[in-house]
Amino acid sequence: MHACGHPLEGSDEKILGDPVAEIVDKGGEVFMAHLDGKAVGCVALVYTGPERFSLAKMAVSPAAQGKGIGRALLRHAIGQAREMGALTLRLGSNTRLQSAIHLYESLGFVHLPPADWPDLRYARANTFMELKIDHTNIDI
Repeated sequence: MHACGHPLEGSDEKILGDPVAEIVDKGGEVFMAHLDGKAVGCVALVYTGPERFSLAKMAVSPAAQGKGIGRALLRHAIGQAREMGALTLRLGSNTRLQSAIHLYESLGFVHLPPADWPDLRYARANTFMELKIDHTNIDI
């Protein structure tokens, strides 16, 4: 069971069990946010192919929400993806997470039509979004 009360999927257990081997060693990164010396948020930048990454495992602890931590994490991840040569960044989410969806939209992510959804499906994801990374304007 995940800290937020959702059941873990098999892919969650594999990634969370060894994020270095499953994310970092495969060309991605994991970013953590700290507040008052405690880890309060994370997001993974997962390499999915040449010039493509996806965001995964985005979370901010409930006690730290509403402080701009999620936005800061996402802005950092987008900047790092840009530096790593990404042209597109994708993510999967759930429409029940309206504040997260709004945050993604505010940073330029657009909804993908179902025909363009990635082959990999997640039990909790019912919407996918994509950001085309602009390498000329770095003000995310």
